[in-house]
Amino acid sequence: MNIKKLLLVLPLAGIMAACSDNSKNNDDTPVMKSTTDAKGRTYEYVEGDPMNVRIYTLGNGLKIYLTQNKSEPTIQTLIPVRAGSTYDPKETTGLAHYLEHLMFKGTEELGTIDWKSESALLDQISDAYEAHKAESDPAKKKVIYKKIDSLSSEAAKFAVPNEYDKAISSIGGKGTNAFTSNERTVYVNTIPANELEKWVKLEADRFGSLVMRLFHTELETVYEEFNRGQDQDGRKVYAAMNKNLFAGHPYGEQTTIGEGEHLKNPSMVNIRNYYNTYYKANNVAICMSGDFEFDNAVDLIEKYWGNMEANETLDHPKFDKLAPITESKSLEVFGPDKESISIGFRLDGAKSRDTKVGRILSELLSNGKAGLIDIDLVQKQKLLDAYAYSYFLKDYGMFQMYATVREGQSLDEAKTLLMAELDKVKKGEFDQETLDAIINNLRKSEIAKRESNYRAYDLVESFILDKEWTEMVTELKDLEGVTKEELVKFANDRFNDNYVAIYKRTGEDTTVMKVEKPEITPLTLNRDTQSTYLASFTAMESPDLQPVFIDFKKDIASGTIHGNIPYSYIENTENELFKLIYVLEMGSNNDKEAALAFEYLPFMGTSKYSPEQLQKEFYKYGLEYGVSSGDERTYVYLEGLQKSAEKGIELMEHLLAEAKGDPESYSSFVDGQMKKRSDAKMEKWRIQYMAMPNYAKYGPKNPFTNILTEEEMRAINPDALTSKLKALSQMEHQIFYYGMEKMDAMQAMVEKYHPKVDQLQPLPQSIELVERAQPKTEVYFIHRDQVQCEVNFLAKDATFDASLLPMANLYNTYYGRGLSSIIFQEIREAKGLAYTAYSSFTTPGDNTKSFYNNAYVGTQSDKLAEAMRALYGLLNEMPKVSNQLEESKKSILKQIASDRRIKDRKYFMQLSNNRLGIDYDYRKDVYAKVQNANMDDMNAFFNEHIKGKNYTIMVMGNKNLVDMKVLEKYGKVTMLSMEDIFGY
Repeated sequence: MNIKKLLLVLPLAGIMAACSDNSKNNDDTPVMKSTTDAKGRTYEYVEGDPMNVRIYTLGNGLKIYLTQNKSEPTIQTLIPVRAGSTYDPKETTGLAHYLEHLMFKGTEELGTIDWKSESALLDQISDAYEAHKAESDPAKKKVIYKKIDSLSSEAAKFAVPNEYDKAISSIGGKGTNAFTSNERTVYVNTIPANELEKWVKLEADRFGSLVMRLFHTELETVYEEFNRGQDQDGRKVYAAMNKNLFAGHPYGEQTTIGEGEHLKNPSMVNIRNYYNTYYKANNVAICMSGDFEFDNAVDLIEKYWGNMEANETLDHPKFDKLAPITESKSLEVFGPDKESISIGFRLDGAKSRDTKVGRILSELLSNGKAGLIDIDLVQKQKLLDAYAYSYFLKDYGMFQMYATVREGQSLDEAKTLLMAELDKVKKGEFDQETLDAIINNLRKSEIAKRESNYRAYDLVESFILDKEWTEMVTELKDLEGVTKEELVKFANDRFNDNYVAIYKRTGEDTTVMKVEKPEITPLTLNRDTQSTYLASFTAMESPDLQPVFIDFKKDIASGTIHGNIPYSYIENTENELFKLIYVLEMGSNNDKEAALAFEYLPFMGTSKYSPEQLQKEFYKYGLEYGVSSGDERTYVYLEGLQKSAEKGIELMEHLLAEAKGDPESYSSFVDGQMKKRSDAKMEKWRIQYMAMPNYAKYGPKNPFTNILTEEEMRAINPDALTSKLKALSQMEHQIFYYGMEKMDAMQAMVEKYHPKVDQLQPLPQSIELVERAQPKTEVYFIHRDQVQCEVNFLAKDATFDASLLPMANLYNTYYGRGLSSIIFQEIREAKGLAYTAYSSFTTPGDNTKSFYNNAYVGTQSDKLAEAMRALYGLLNEMPKVSNQLEESKKSILKQIASDRRIKDRKYFMQLSNNRLGIDYDYRKDVYAKVQNANMDDMNAFFNEHIKGKNYTIMVMGNKNLVDMKVLEKYGKVTMLSMEDIFGY
């Protein structure tokens, strides 16, 4: 491939703009301006931009978006490509997403030990897939697939798996990921600031060379991701909404994951054509937020990316304008989850006025606190849950309302209630004060977003949607310009009988696609070697970066409130946001009635305010308040704009002291609690991540099931719950403040409103919940109508011991978690058995509890036997890969070196450490021990803490699809009901 050197471009328009920097628009609206940096390179910027973004364009068209954030030595890197599922060929949908997966497979140098031999086999595999795609006879397709499998086994002999992730890990990168949607594919990393050059080089090489190695096992991985989607009712509702709202456009006709049949009949030729079209310099951007110097960053990007080819004939697909929707349409979607109603309206695209008016409309109806839906339907308990939102793509957008129903309520009733709130907007039944409050809260959210490198996603948004940065800078001002009159007109003009309603019903989904697993020969992975490229890459030197550990006594100021309440203080030197938190070392394990009172709090008023008035008052001042209670700790929190802090404290203390419930609202609240409990037994995530693990650790009596019964709740007088709230300030607690106010001034402000108690009361005693012994391996099966089987192996280990933390960290990095871990390589890369698999040696929340090894694999039912066998084998025999262990050590050390526990994170780390009996930053121990750890240490840890353990194996799947004999090989199988694991 002939590549010519491309230099940084100095466009005429940019030069002219630079000459007119002193000019202003008549209305003082910011405009894009151009100037040059110290090296004479042109960049664009917006005067007054709080993020101080610079936008460069290289001579090959590559865009560079940069914003500095030097609060910690890390950089959020995002590489967006203007290409997504909208551009997939109709006969091979899911292609953009599959290409995203393949971008992690290495290059012609990275991930191979003999590219010439490997590439010849990959060409044959590509040809075989084309033959497989063209063949319609199932028997002949199987013959071709057998050939593909054989060729893949040969090609794998030259492949070194996961070398891209190993390279990223070697520089201390984390958060490695990517995502694809309609018009974008975005590649994500967070890297230490001192490793910028190595990252820039690695990504330039990655984007310059697509190699489709380990194709057929990765294809099975993508299909497992497809299966996961089939088990998520929310995804099915989303797809049905798009299909009917955008009929005739790829938004509606093509999903990002793709059609199941297309995934089983891929085309490597089509994938390469797609890559050659869209993965070009003038269709890609590098977006970074973090600790770097502008000039150096551009130097490096120009050095390594300046030669990337552009597509001079690039032309994004154009689609015919859709006809207006003139009549409503209703559809049903079925699945095991709770019932809901979704109502969608089509809007104009991302560069239209609809984006501004639609967003304000969404906030007016549903801001989580004081919107019309929040107050009228949720707080007044007319619906169990409800909200509204809008989102926008290039060509079109969507406004949607959603609700779940109370017991005995129909989805049609919920729909009527939602539409009635929209009618209020049409009639202008809202005031200007609410609109002002919306802007105040959006301003607060913008300040919060700018605190972190998450703001880099705004850079991506600007690039993908082709929005000038001025539009991003002036967004809040533009939103402020949306008037009541405009909202009323917008609602009347755009929201009529032109919606799509999706009724999500609980029931069997007959459209689920079940596909027989292909016969895949497990690949032999070259773990013990590495490519010449990776060896050279890891040998590259980077500037030194030393870790900074927290000195809790020095970094967190301490005092008292009223002389007897511990008070911790950290100054916010960056912005006007504050947090005030009252911490009580008690939770539902100490007092179930108090836990219920915290949930009832949003429905309480006071002697001065109704519940509705309270919500609106907090929202008006840009404040958020609440009580977050877990098993063993409770946070009473207030946060928002510092100028409103005193008003917020006054309101919060007034609420806690004067809270009032009433029998009618409390009865409705209990009704809602019971419906939520019923719905919870249909929610996959709650079953898998809350009910099952707690049952496995403790048995039927556990923190998750430690709740009041319906009879107990109905017997409670609401006054008893308000008494629980009033008692909080009487009990032992501590107070933490993070904000710009000085420590003494904040102490005085809190003391002005927080009750003074001469003798604080001790906290209620916690109930004793005993972790189960595991004398033998046992299997618990939970039936749920789904495609995949979710399998968790849980093994109890030693009671907490701080000396185990370094090796636990190394085990998780080397063996258990991440794209380059041994378990991930074996189960996903070599065998294509799962979308994800891991083993995590988890640290308990306090020093009286045990470590646990939690291993997981999720796979379709006919792969269950092989997947469980593979995972169980890896939990008993550890492959020893010395070079991978060394890279894992580097990864941990570099991550610690760049990790700064800044701002309020210092306090929360101290809180966590206190429960563990540690009074210092234990990362010191991890850093010191990991440096000198070797394979003997890793092997000793594995043999003592992982190998040969008795497991509680929790399996969730469809009993009609699972062969129980497979499970019986591991131990006695006990069938559990939802009532068993939920306790009701």
